[in-house]
Amino acid sequence: MHTEKLTFTGHDTFHCRSFWLKKGVDFLEDSGEFVADEAVMRLGVGKNMVASIHFWLRAFGIKEENGSVSELANSMFTKGGWDEFLENPGSLWIWQYHLVNLGRASIYQLFFKEFRKQQRRNQFTKTQLEQFLKRKSEGKVADKTLNNDIKVFIKMYLVEDKMGKGVEDDLSSMFIDLNLISEVDTSEKEHTYQLRVDMKKEIPSPIFLYCILDAFPERESISMDEIIYEVGDALVCTNEGVERHVGKLCEWYPQQVVFKEDAGRKEVQIDQGLDKWEELKKYYNG
Repeated sequence: MHTEKLTFTGHDTFHCRSFWLKKGVDFLEDSGEFVADEAVMRLGVGKNMVASIHFWLRAFGIKEENGSVSELANSMFTKGGWDEFLENPGSLWIWQYHLVNLGRASIYQLFFKEFRKQQRRNQFTKTQLEQFLKRKSEGKVADKTLNNDIKVFIKMYLVEDKMGKGVEDDLSSMFIDLNLISEVDTSEKEHTYQLRVDMKKEIPSPIFLYCILDAFPERESISMDEIIYEVGDALVCTNEGVERHVGKLCEWYPQQVVFKEDAGRKEVQIDQGLDKWEELKKYYNG
């Protein structure tokens, strides 16, 4: 897990819209500078949204430290790329995995790898999440900042009844189609949210394999616990769900992915010949 110092700001209270990543990549490829005044005109959004798009490009690891576009974003978003407009559900799982594991927008890593495991029935309120984040940040982050971060986080995922609401705005939230967070009716005064953690997550096997290969480069033997922590948690799978996905990989790649259980230790052995880019290419190009 690649953690940096905790960051709870930078998005200017805007959740990431599904077309922003493509927009940002096109802008960078066309020698765009986010700090320049022309960015407002060229991106066709206000100054605060320009800053927000820039933030999300870094949070997803799309804009590298040196300012260039990552190999994955290049392959996916450039003209004629694998999935320019994020129409393939597998693509959303890839970006969910990277957002959580990069840790550049801390709430995602903290929520999926720690907080959710402490909640009964995977239900939570904003207050519970805020108290947890306060403890993690040792009270060094302003309440307003945490509150804004939680609002943006929920907006990224919340599937809600859109009658009479700003439909366009909400529908374009990047991760709504993953169907991970919904609101539930409870007797509590505060809104209660339900995180969908289940065994049968519809994650395409090649995408699951890509995440394992990305998380454990050049590793031949990986314990199931490591896969659960690095991949399963980011993709919101139960432990049984991870085992199910690994089982499917063993069927898909019988010579290259092998599950072993020895004296209670479960591990997966992966052929070094498997390449994450090749697997993605095959997945997108059918």
